[in-house]
Amino acid sequence: QINLAVIPCGGDEIRKYQATLETILSSLCDKPARPLGYALLDGDKNPPQPSPHNPQNFIRFLKLECHEAENLFLTDSVLKQLDHTWETAAKAIMEQAVNHGDKAADLEACSKWDRRSQDIKTLIDEISLNLDSKHVHWTVRVGTAIGASRPTGELASFLGDPLVESLWGANPTAVAEACRR
Repeated sequence: QINLAVIPCGGDEIRKYQATLETILSSLCDKPARPLGYALLDGDKNPPQPSPHNPQNFIRFLKLECHEAENLFLTDSVLKQLDHTWETAAKAIMEQAVNHGDKAADLEACSKWDRRSQDIKTLIDEISLNLDSKHVHWTVRVGTAIGASRPTGELASFLGDPLVESLWGANPTAVAEACRR
């Protein structure tokens, strides 16, 4: 397990938070060998490159390998927490779509979605409501799946190797294979 603290924010706030944390940490600490934290951007955003005007000594930008954080809720690891597969989840979403007014048509089309790249930001609350009988916020479900152990499979793929390796280190299996060569 890893120890995480998450500061949710939207849009360009993340760039301001990163800059503020860089300023604070640089006044308190020497430059670390590796970042102390990460600013995570949705997959449809390009992270800024480190520069003198945008240092990333303490807080480095990383990017998801899926459209946005909401897509992580649709991974097999998270759906399993809810006793769903993608097939049963899609069926539940479609059955309840009629209860969501102007979002019904978008929800009814869920079986055709590419779970990695579909823009579901405006639908996530309805999706979560339909799939989670305990009504736990979707971010908690995603955080639980990420924090349980080193992500594998679909969750790891949606997060991306750079993020997984930054938080959990190099994949032990890949390191062992490289050593055998």
